[in-house]
Amino acid sequence: MSFDHKRFIALALSLAMALSMAACGGSVPELLDSGANSFADGKQEDDYSLRGSGELLQSMLDKYSGSYRMPDSSQMDDDDYDDAKKKADEENPVPPVDPSDDPSAPTIGDDEILVGSWEELLDAFYGAYYRTDAYLEFELTGGYSVDLSWALQESYNELQRRDPIFVSCVKNWSWGSRGDEYIIEIGYTIDTDELNRIKADTQRYVDEAVARIGPGSMSDYEIVCAVNDYLCDTVYYPEEPYAPMTHTAYGALADGVAVCEGYACAAKLLLDTMGVPCDIQFGTCTNGGGHAWNLVQLEDQWYQMDVTWNDGALSRSDYLLVTDAFMRQSRTWDESNYPACANTPYSP
Repeated sequence: MSFDHKRFIALALSLAMALSMAACGGSVPELLDSGANSFADGKQEDDYSLRGSGELLQSMLDKYSGSYRMPDSSQMDDDDYDDAKKKADEENPVPPVDPSDDPSAPTIGDDEILVGSWEELLDAFYGAYYRTDAYLEFELTGGYSVDLSWALQESYNELQRRDPIFVSCVKNWSWGSRGDEYIIEIGYTIDTDELNRIKADTQRYVDEAVARIGPGSMSDYEIVCAVNDYLCDTVYYPEEPYAPMTHTAYGALADGVAVCEGYACAAKLLLDTMGVPCDIQFGTCTNGGGHAWNLVQLEDQWYQMDVTWNDGALSRSDYLLVTDAFMRQSRTWDESNYPACANTPYSP
């Protein structure tokens, strides 16, 4: 008798859905017009044949890690600094201040950005990412100093956790300084006009997804389960090479194609919109691959959630509201940057 692959997948997905719904304490509203058991267009499901836990974990590591990486950074030499300064001034001309009018006035213009603390540095970076600027210029003040090669990556992670719509798709940075004056050239993975369109449209897709989920009278726990199932139903993880759009919430919610970063950003936006606190966590899997997933807060406790891995595991609840100890079996992260999770998985 021939093997009916489609029937096997349908039966296996039904089993996975049943396990997930049982774990989430009851029925979940229909998340797609064609029903919660339907695949999104183009969705590719792995063979759900039973595998040993060790083999399963290795397969998850092989397929669902390594798609996330931090932007690269490099330091300019003196000539590159002069070229960048000239280009930045051409793109964002600043009226010069005439020292004869006020000898104490700064000579680099009224729009000078002064940075005297970490929060002020974050504000400067956020403004540049929000506007999709190609250059950022600022001056350190008040004795404040910073290792910019470290600050670029640290600030990008922190800002993306706050706003995954407007802080996204940075490819690289090149930076230089003259004394306390700094200039940063920012490269993006997507054409800036297209990136600005994506930023402007993402919230609409978030709102549409929330309306489709229909949280209504759901508890926070049921909302988390519904968001997990919604993304598992409507998003699939692509094959390499990964298109830049797959790293965004837009890729997950508008195109239905995302890698871990896109899943995690979409989950945060959906849960935040429905009033459930959610964070994005960045780390490294035990095979060395970069990865992104989420933290979710329920009843004043934080829990780990990896929607990407739930979409590829035997059950959609395998990595749903679990502990730090459980996640340490497959990954590491800078635990000083994130709240500690509850010692036991969430139990409704």
